[in-house]
Amino acid sequence: MLKIYGSRNSGSANKVEYTAMLLGMDYEYKEMDFQKDLKTEWYLKIHPAGKIPAIDDDGFVLFESSAICKYLCDKKGSGLYPKDLKQRAIIEQWIDFSIQHVGSAMGKVAYGKLFAPMQGLPVDEASIKEGTQFLERFLPIVDKQLGKRKFLASDKMTLADINLFAVLEYAEKAQYDLSKYKSITSWRNKLMEMDFFKKVHKK
Repeated sequence: MLKIYGSRNSGSANKVEYTAMLLGMDYEYKEMDFQKDLKTEWYLKIHPAGKIPAIDDDGFVLFESSAICKYLCDKKGSGLYPKDLKQRAIIEQWIDFSIQHVGSAMGKVAYGKLFAPMQGLPVDEASIKEGTQFLERFLPIVDKQLGKRKFLASDKMTLADINLFAVLEYAEKAQYDLSKYKSITSWRNKLMEMDFFKKVHKK
């Protein structure tokens, strides 16, 4: 059986679980303690950097959330990550945009406003400001795209949506207001009403 190593406080780990749930896969979930589990000898054999998520699929070990999600979709032959070259390229485009631009910016804000205080670490206000500025640059592009169609890369949900959904998961806890982005808000609310989201967070 597929085993997922993650934490439901991690957007990247949630992305993998969302994908597995959407694919209807049976899996065992191992909730990892950031302080106790990630640097243990047994886990470093699974992920040499001591990070989450990672999977063990009946002996096949893989880490990095995007690689895992693509692997799971290809294994199931899912339309979340279609075989068509051009469709896949568009999905990859928005995955990269979401991770590299939106995700990195949200990470700066979330780390400064959420994770640093939780760990008793100094808050870098300049990093928070920079992250906010980047979000204000890049989120309007996403909002415009979602104003054109039901989902980010096509009229059907794809891995592009799951990636963006995951990187925006910290918004409320990081006190970042998404409400001015009407299309993002509508799209996000729609996904939060879907079974895959409710089932994962019910767990």
